[in-house]
Amino acid sequence: VDFVVGTFSKSLGGVGGFLVSRHHEVEMVRYGARAYMFTASQSPAVIAGVREALRQMQARPELRRRLWSNAERLHAGLCSAGFTLGPEVSPVVAAIFHDPDEIVAFWRRLLLEQGVYVNLMLPPATPNGRALLRCSVSAAHTPADIDAIIAAFIAAR
Repeated sequence: VDFVVGTFSKSLGGVGGFLVSRHHEVEMVRYGARAYMFTASQSPAVIAGVREALRQMQARPELRRRLWSNAERLHAGLCSAGFTLGPEVSPVVAAIFHDPDEIVAFWRRLLLEQGVYVNLMLPPATPNGRALLRCSVSAAHTPADIDAIIAAFIAAR
C-alpha cells in the first residue's frame, strides 16, 4: 500500500482525517490538493480525542459488535418500513429521496414533530442528484433508541 487515507469523523468522533505514506510524493498532495491548501493542522484536542477513541476500540471489542448490530437493526427496520436505502449496511444509513422539496419537508417533520435529528444532504453534494437523509448510529445507541428512530421515520411519513 503506497498511501493510506482515513477519516476522524463518524466512527472516531473527531473532525478531519489523515493521509500517510512512506513515499516522498505525499508532499505533492500537501502542496497541490485543493482541499488541503487552505486548512490548518489538527488541534491537540482533536488528536487526543481520536487517540482515545482508538484506544477504546482496541480495549472494548464489544463496541464494534454493538455498532454493527445497531446499523443492521436500523437498516432492516427502515427497509421493512418501505424506505429506499443505500445498498450496504453501514453505521451511516442513508434514506434516499428523489424530490428535494419532499425531503426537506420530511426532515423538518422528523426534527420538529418527532424530535429526531438526521443529516440532510441535497444535490449537488449528493451522488446521482438524489437527496439523502443520513442517519449515523453508534455503539451508544440502545435497541430502544434504534426502534424510536424507525418509529419516527414512519410517523413523519
